[in-house]
Amino acid sequence: MIKPPQTKVGIGVTEALDAIPDGLIVLDGERRVVFCNREARVILGLEAEQIVDRSFSKVCRDSSLNWVLLEEMIEAGRNGNVVLRGDAVGSVFVTLRRADPTGQSDGHVIQLRDLAVFDHARRKAEGRRDPVATPGAADHRIRPDFARQRSISPWLDRMLSRGERALVQGARVIITGESGVGKTEVARHLHAFVAGATDPFVAVNCAAIPESLFESELFGYEKGAFTGASTDGKKGLIEAAEGGTLFLDEVGEIPLPLQAKLLSFLEDGVITRIGGTRPRRVNVRVISATNRDLPEMAEERQFRLDLYYRLAVVNMPMRPLRELPEILGYLVDRFLAAINKRRSVPLVLDEDMRARLLAYDYPGNIRELWNLIQQISVLGVDEDEMPRRLMALAPEEPPAQPDGQPDLSAGLDLRAAVAEYELRIIKDAIRIHGSKRKAAAALGVDIATISRKTRNR
Repeated sequence: MIKPPQTKVGIGVTEALDAIPDGLIVLDGERRVVFCNREARVILGLEAEQIVDRSFSKVCRDSSLNWVLLEEMIEAGRNGNVVLRGDAVGSVFVTLRRADPTGQSDGHVIQLRDLAVFDHARRKAEGRRDPVATPGAADHRIRPDFARQRSISPWLDRMLSRGERALVQGARVIITGESGVGKTEVARHLHAFVAGATDPFVAVNCAAIPESLFESELFGYEKGAFTGASTDGKKGLIEAAEGGTLFLDEVGEIPLPLQAKLLSFLEDGVITRIGGTRPRRVNVRVISATNRDLPEMAEERQFRLDLYYRLAVVNMPMRPLRELPEILGYLVDRFLAAINKRRSVPLVLDEDMRARLLAYDYPGNIRELWNLIQQISVLGVDEDEMPRRLMALAPEEPPAQPDGQPDLSAGLDLRAAVAEYELRIIKDAIRIHGSKRKAAAALGVDIATISRKTRNR
């Protein structure tokens, strides 16, 4: 087994390897990981106990990177370089070398370099600024690791499998759920599951396009079609998605007069540009998403029911974060790791702050969780700077009665006394189990009951 060299003089070699900016993984002849430095753990998104002394193939499955090319190189006994991509870290430049150039040992050394971090360091060393002059204007998007999430949540695995099967069979999918649950990322995942590497993914936010421009943006126009039109005409977003996926986000916001034209396209796959006479056949997959109740809108004549049936061949209702407690802790750790890649001093959450994060209901869902982690990173965990919505989760409790019973000296009637005692039990369960959903399971009631009885309390 290959072991990193040890020294008794000065700094240890392990500490020195942890200080270098590149990731380093060492495999023995049986392809088990015998060493992994700190940067490699950050890139992999795993802890040391999830990596060291484990089969490299198992580590690959747990990581968000796509390791197929590297595993093929190891199987073929080749040295070389390859660029791997993952949801969390983007592009990683990987160098594979035999640990023993003489060929007497089958061990390997793998070097990992996060290209985004390297490019930033190179620009800084050359005295150049990053391409984005105002990084705060565009949020750093963290692509979800659905492979890991679906291994944690059987429900999410079933839901993603439903969408994957639908697209493989050519059926249209509509993703429903509250704002912030990640509908766009689910659509990107489904596209990547069935599409080729060069197939386009065109996302259309139907709520962001003015009604007066909606038809020209979606269907395009011929030259001279209207005053101010380009002299060359313009390809619409549907045509831009040719051969790939058209994602209609906030589909419930499509103006009612244009729904008939969209319905016609969905029925026969043909569009006609504004001002044109020549029909154009466009081959695209269609995924839509909404946070609105489209059947209810149809009853109120705000959305065409026949269009709904064309879009919603398969429905994927995504649960809000408060109904997926099994992945909440994972997301907290993942977002924390992403934040710490930008900090010189890592952010560490104490038990109280972590308990508050796990107990919160997240009306803004995953987007709000990411916002809170960023806010805590900037403002710290002092009570004066703590987000108010987290502070409200742990109000100062009055002194408990010696026997654990409610204080009846204030003249409470029986119903109020029972309600007070019930609330105390619920709060204790939330504190012990770490979240409202887990508390509900422990008390044998549903989450709606817990939410109702703790609302504004």
